[in-house]
Amino acid sequence: MPTASDLTGNPQLGLTLRAGSAGADRPISWVHASELTDPTQFLSGSELLLTTGIALPETEDGQAAYVGRLAAAGLSGLGFGIQLGHDEIPKPLLAAAEAAHLPVLEVPHRTPFIEISKAVSQALADTRSAEARRFETARNALTTAAVHGEDLGGLIGRLATELACWAVLLSPDGTVTQAEPAAAAEHVPALAPDLDRLRAARLPSSIGLSADGGHVAAHSLGGGHKLAGFLVVGREHAFGSTDHHITHAAASLLSIALIRTRTTADTRLRTTALKLLLTGHRTAFDELADPLGMRLPDEPVVVLAGSGHSPTLVDGGASSDLLAGELDGELIAVASASQQLPSARHLGVSPPTGLDGLPAAYRQARQALSEATRRGTAVVRFDDLGVGLLRDVADQGVVTRAEAMLRPLYDHDAGQRGELVRSLRSWLAHHGHWDPAAAELGVHRHTLRHRMSKVAALLDCNVDSPDVRAQLWLAIRLVA
Repeated sequence: MPTASDLTGNPQLGLTLRAGSAGADRPISWVHASELTDPTQFLSGSELLLTTGIALPETEDGQAAYVGRLAAAGLSGLGFGIQLGHDEIPKPLLAAAEAAHLPVLEVPHRTPFIEISKAVSQALADTRSAEARRFETARNALTTAAVHGEDLGGLIGRLATELACWAVLLSPDGTVTQAEPAAAAEHVPALAPDLDRLRAARLPSSIGLSADGGHVAAHSLGGGHKLAGFLVVGREHAFGSTDHHITHAAASLLSIALIRTRTTADTRLRTTALKLLLTGHRTAFDELADPLGMRLPDEPVVVLAGSGHSPTLVDGGASSDLLAGELDGELIAVASASQQLPSARHLGVSPPTGLDGLPAAYRQARQALSEATRRGTAVVRFDDLGVGLLRDVADQGVVTRAEAMLRPLYDHDAGQRGELVRSLRSWLAHHGHWDPAAAELGVHRHTLRHRMSKVAALLDCNVDSPDVRAQLWLAIRLVA
């Protein structure tokens, strides 16, 4: 914003500062002309008031009272036009203005008041334009720091530079996670009551306060009902409007980054918990599931294995009848057996089972999905694969032997995120034909040949033998 000092530096106006030099750097928000002895009811503060003094009180006390009213209204200056009602500015008025630190500008007869208004208006427009450019530049710099920085420390450092302030990022419990400079963390303990106020307020919120002889702004970060942390900035002099806009921009970027980080972490934990459940580690699952709000559906349950986009399976964690996640590139869910099947490009469904039977049901659902993908059909139930009779006639000893036969392959796939079991199943289903099996798996036939060589090595068998193939096929069907 322009000041009285700025206006005296404009040679086209010819203004002279006659009193109140101590306040000459006070920002001027607007220009108002009035000949009233008390114009304060029409002023909002920080204006430059223009007058010719026609109605100015003649007495020294009257002029002092006039100046006192203007100073109390928060004016940034008084422009006094001479050679109209007065040849010069009355000395009592100048003395009172000097004492009140109210700048008084002498306006020569050749300078119309409208020219002063135009000059201030142009200066205000230039200021707004400059501040807009400053905000845009700062916001771009903050965005770059947020996108390309390894952590949020880069964004905090950029904010501190843009505002020439100290800045700290706090976790929801008030622990400092980033500080610029490092010594800024010393300001945090005194802010505990203010952080409590922000915790009680609706997200996002902000407060301004004075602390340690300086000015501080604190912002709560997050969205909805989830508090993700706090941003606090401070410096000796007050923050301006553009400073606040820049801080709000930083707070928004931080909120997005913190929510995304927390969501990613929650997704990884939910995926880990689901994998524990489906591999038979129920106790470990319970320890993770409770703080994550994961609830098992009522028995009996089925395991669903899907491919393609399925909002129901992806977002199913919010349902009490569906526990869902993504495992090894497949959409997997544990659902109540009575629940309506969700939509998916291909879906494999296990038979109903109790919670103790989930590991086997998981394998069955994946086998059914593989068959659904091979057939190009939407839904395949494991019970429709014709394996039920095999399980009925095979005693537990046979199933155990089948599991032992394939154990090296399952261990390999689990440890190296491999695809040996799936590749073997597809190759056998296609009667050992390389091209259709490779096409179903989405790999080159040479890749499939390499995998089959690995299978043969791990199982110490000749996969080209019809007897071996038959045993492997029976084992896969029984174990699934």
